[in-house]
Amino acid sequence: MKNAKIFLVEGKRRLTPMTETSYEREDDLQALLADYPDLLPGDQIDLENPRHWILVAREVAVPGSDEENGRWSLDHLFLDQDGTPTFVECKRASDTRSRREVVAQMLDYAANGISYWKMDSLRQSAAETAQKSGKSLNDEILKLIGSDDPSRVDQYWTRVEEKLRSANVRLIFVADSVPSELRRLVEFLNEQMTTVEVLAVEAKQFVGEGLSAIVPRLLGMTETARDVKHRTRQTNWDEMRSKCSPEASPFFKHIMDLADQKGHSIYWGAVGFSIRVYLPGSDGLASIAYGYPPDLFHIYFGHLPFPAEKISLLRKEILALGKFKQAPKTLTMQLKPDNIQCAKEAYALMDRRVTEIATSG
Repeated sequence: MKNAKIFLVEGKRRLTPMTETSYEREDDLQALLADYPDLLPGDQIDLENPRHWILVAREVAVPGSDEENGRWSLDHLFLDQDGTPTFVECKRASDTRSRREVVAQMLDYAANGISYWKMDSLRQSAAETAQKSGKSLNDEILKLIGSDDPSRVDQYWTRVEEKLRSANVRLIFVADSVPSELRRLVEFLNEQMTTVEVLAVEAKQFVGEGLSAIVPRLLGMTETARDVKHRTRQTNWDEMRSKCSPEASPFFKHIMDLADQKGHSIYWGAVGFSIRVYLPGSDGLASIAYGYPPDLFHIYFGHLPFPAEKISLLRKEILALGKFKQAPKTLTMQLKPDNIQCAKEAYALMDRRVTEIATSG
């Protein structure tokens, strides 16, 4: 609808009409979004747990291979409080490029950013962005996640990397007016993709009597898309603990505390969690243990980049402790009062041996 109006209410009776007006330049919208990230309506994206943002950088270089510094430039990269990388592209309605081209461009950015971005570079970009605003990046992250524990900052960046490498990301198109063709494409992609959230934000500008207002509206989050995302959402400790047996709950907390002390990563899935260990020389993090409510504990070998004979010896050593059931890549235990100590010894042994094998080459 062209030249739509809203009315600013002053006092009890005075209304100031404000008319929908296009942004003069695309950069105007980009700059506003960088200064006021809440123009991305986090309360509309997640009704139960509104999203909050920290800006990594504007004009983020996206390489097309390991050898490149940057083939493309993403308008904005944000992170939310859960560490979800959020790709944002701004377009004015007057942009004459095809809707398919705009979507294909964003998919290029996501596919290559996931593959080739280096976390050290992203972290440095975020630090420089914060510094330009006279802020400390670490302070901003702690504020974002609602913590005063400095050790949580490194854990946050580990979570960012996990989400990036597993393609658990969010893509947002921002425009002053979202054409119906783009809206249909966004809705279709968001309903079909389980780990990637695809959205559009219509940020209309209204101007009148020397004043201006921006009204953001989320598009693309259909009920079908919400259902798809809900089925693949991540759980958390409070939720999982409420579903665990009296024996399992303190055991799972015990091994997660040990993982935190060692600097390992805890990854939350839809139902339970995994403990992931960084292995030098490998392609990333390897899961070594899983926990599921009410009482299932798994020792996992499937991600270990070790020779088969070393993995076989490690399996036999843990099996010798007793109590575990065998599967091709897993040793499984249902936690009971009489096997908790065995489970603790098995986890400690797995953690110790994996570290020894990785560092010995």
